[in-house]
Amino acid sequence: MLQPDTSPKGRIIVIDDEPSVRKLIKRLLERKGYSIDTAKSGEEGIAKILETEYDIVITDMLLPGMDGMAVLETIKEHSSSIDVVLITGFGSIESAVSFMKAGALDYITKPINSDHLEIVIQKAIERKELIKAARERDLYFKMSLTDSLTGLFNHKYFQEQVQRMVLHARRKTHNLSIILIDIDDFKLVNDNFGHQTGDLVLQVISSSILKACRSHDTVARYGGEEFGVILPETDADKAVAVAKRIQETIFAHHFKNVTYPVTVSIGVAVYPANGHEAADLIHNADVALYVSKRAGKNRYTLYGEDAQKKC
Repeated sequence: MLQPDTSPKGRIIVIDDEPSVRKLIKRLLERKGYSIDTAKSGEEGIAKILETEYDIVITDMLLPGMDGMAVLETIKEHSSSIDVVLITGFGSIESAVSFMKAGALDYITKPINSDHLEIVIQKAIERKELIKAARERDLYFKMSLTDSLTGLFNHKYFQEQVQRMVLHARRKTHNLSIILIDIDDFKLVNDNFGHQTGDLVLQVISSSILKACRSHDTVARYGGEEFGVILPETDADKAVAVAKRIQETIFAHHFKNVTYPVTVSIGVAVYPANGHEAADLIHNADVALYVSKRAGKNRYTLYGEDAQKKC
């Protein structure tokens, strides 16, 4: 038999120097299923907030010592996820509005009206749940497009992005370059030094490729030990310069636990000279990569060139 959900709706701290106000709000909200802590001063409240994760802080504006504005500012300095609700007298509505401009979510007035209190807190909790759901959707979407080991975009995203960027380059009559990178003899790294070391090599190479590229370039893990780079508005000379930088950086890097240099082979293809469609560009970059492999590895090749350059 399913048990009823008895977990609290949310965790709240009430900061007010009047015991009667603290007790009243605590009683009203506990009846509605919230977990309530209290503090009689701003200093005590902040101490508890720094030790405990709260969903909402309800604080009086007028407190001895550390007042409500100081409490609000301190909370915002330490956490953007805690919502603050102010308690104010009827004569202080304008001040409450200024507090909201400073980051407070809402306010309630004295004397405390139980219905209004419940509505304000319920709205705050619902807002937090909506934000959490939106963040989870964003996370799931990002996870569907990224590689968990390296954090780079994955094969699916790379393929789709090449198609989008080819269409964009065609409309704008710009160049577009594709680079494919394959780690030479990566199986030997795994066999000789273990898969944990192999994973570390993949992560370091991912980082090296990212550093060699611009912020608006796309870097993806294209396959097991293969990476892809999309360089918008980039001609052959500039794309080859990026490929050279990647190859030399990786060749010069000393990988932990690996007793010999790790190298990469690279193929470069450029729109429109080496293909007008996304599939053609990727295919021709792969052909150039194969040429680098056959020529001895640790090289980069521009599609259509006879010469292969070596570090």
